[in-house]
Amino acid sequence: MLADTFNKKEGNFLYWKDSRNALVPPDRNLGERIESNRYLFGLIYKNVLSNKVFMNIKGSYYFNDWNDNATPSNSATSNLYRGEVQINTSLTDKIVLVTGIEAITSNVNSNLFGNPTSYGIGTYALTDFNFNFPLILSIGFRYDYSRLDTLNGSSAFSPKLGLNYKLFSNLILRSSIGTGFRAPTLAEAFTSTSANGITVKPNPKLKSESNLTFELGVNYNAFRFLNLDLAVFQNEYYNMIEAGIDTSDGLIVFDNVIRARIQGLEFNSVLKIIPGYLSLTLSYTYLWARDIEENKALKYRPRNMFYSNLDFTIYNFEFGIDFRYWSRVEEIDQELIELGLVPDGELRVPVYVTDLRAGYNLISLGLPVNLYLNVKNILNYNYVELIGNLRPIRSYAFGFNLVL
Repeated sequence: MLADTFNKKEGNFLYWKDSRNALVPPDRNLGERIESNRYLFGLIYKNVLSNKVFMNIKGSYYFNDWNDNATPSNSATSNLYRGEVQINTSLTDKIVLVTGIEAITSNVNSNLFGNPTSYGIGTYALTDFNFNFPLILSIGFRYDYSRLDTLNGSSAFSPKLGLNYKLFSNLILRSSIGTGFRAPTLAEAFTSTSANGITVKPNPKLKSESNLTFELGVNYNAFRFLNLDLAVFQNEYYNMIEAGIDTSDGLIVFDNVIRARIQGLEFNSVLKIIPGYLSLTLSYTYLWARDIEENKALKYRPRNMFYSNLDFTIYNFEFGIDFRYWSRVEEIDQELIELGLVPDGELRVPVYVTDLRAGYNLISLGLPVNLYLNVKNILNYNYVELIGNLRPIRSYAFGFNLVL
């Protein structure tokens, strides 16, 4: 059983007053604050039904209560329920079948979205075939049906195919192709609000987006303490959901406006400097994310991303240093700048952020508690991810996780 909570009170504004007052809201937003209380409860049950069959049952409940003191004030209370049953079956010594069904339902009571409800159900099956030579063939499918309040229900059948070939004992080649499906969220379909001079309107005609994905990869264990992984991929998106300005009325709306393609490569390495105690993880991703219709980059997608994580563990103590780099994004919401809604909105820089984290596990002492201390952006680097919105400066957080 897992229980988690996150409660906060903070200032609220979408965009800065200007770049010289990056931490100051526009005059019309002075004094505005938001309060958010989030709770998550989860339960996992595992049962071995036979020597060839075992079952996993997962259930969770998420509650969020959010409000602000703006004029007019906004509030939202949401409930999200999720459940899944999964059966793993060894049909033979070379064939493994995984089947499952999951359901999700949610409801919102809000003056931002109205009082919509949504539900979805999905079922899936995946079979792994092991051969006498070092090849694993994975064939599977997933069927989803989703319904958002007054919107028409949408469904999709998503097949997947994967190959995994062990060329040598320490070198594995892999490839996969498959399709995907994403229904619009309640916020994307039903948001109706005004803030900072910007008005967002609902779109009752919003459709689900779909994608076709392809990947080739290789994994190499250079030594017992070094693992290298390289993958190239291409994702084709259809009816991609993006926010934009409706030229007929100048309002922000989420719509199916983009036929997009995202190509790239990803490299990961894990170095066990002191196995069991000290490890270093490095990751680099190159993205070529394009709006096919407009022949330009997708908004807010950095072309280069690099992450590093140094982890140290001894007894019940954990310590880590995380660093991330994002290159300067190419495309932004230029219309908001041209309309004068976001002063200095064109200003943006590459991202260089370092975080520290520490934790202590009390379970060995008979207490079902994990303590943690996080220091975010320890070097206090100033940057934006969206226009006119300075990302969090240096901050400190202390908390605990209760494990039952």
